[in-house]
Amino acid sequence: MISPTDALDAVAAAAAVLNHAVSEPGNRTISTLAPQLDRLSRAVARAQVIVTLDPDAELDRPVPRCFAPEDASEHADDLAVLEAIAAMPVQPATVVFRARRLDDDSAEDALRAWIDGRRITATPAGRGYDIDANRLVSNIADQFLEP
Repeated sequence: MISPTDALDAVAAAAAVLNHAVSEPGNRTISTLAPQLDRLSRAVARAQVIVTLDPDAELDRPVPRCFAPEDASEHADDLAVLEAIAAMPVQPATVVFRARRLDDDSAEDALRAWIDGRRITATPAGRGYDIDANRLVSNIADQFLEP
């Protein structure tokens, strides 16, 4: 971090991390957001230091001695969190089962033939997907288990 633009980018990243943390299901009190609030506060303070020390600093010009090494590492950490957030699933996905036939007339072969090509929907859940297998299990039981 060397310029006012870098400082402002750090503020934006810290604010985005806080915004995401607010939406996390486990965060129901302000105290759970203290780490993100502290990080945003430090990012804003860095930008305010530049305003105080060099109010006429151009946004893209280096401002010497305004940043500590930990400022850059904190910003890098926030960017890594944002990258992980961006990779999180947001839409349902269709999953297609594939099962190779045995061609031996066994019950297992019948199950493999029945399940091959079946589609189910996986819904986003946190950092992964959830699949409700209740209907699948019921169909398998109806098709292959004796009452």
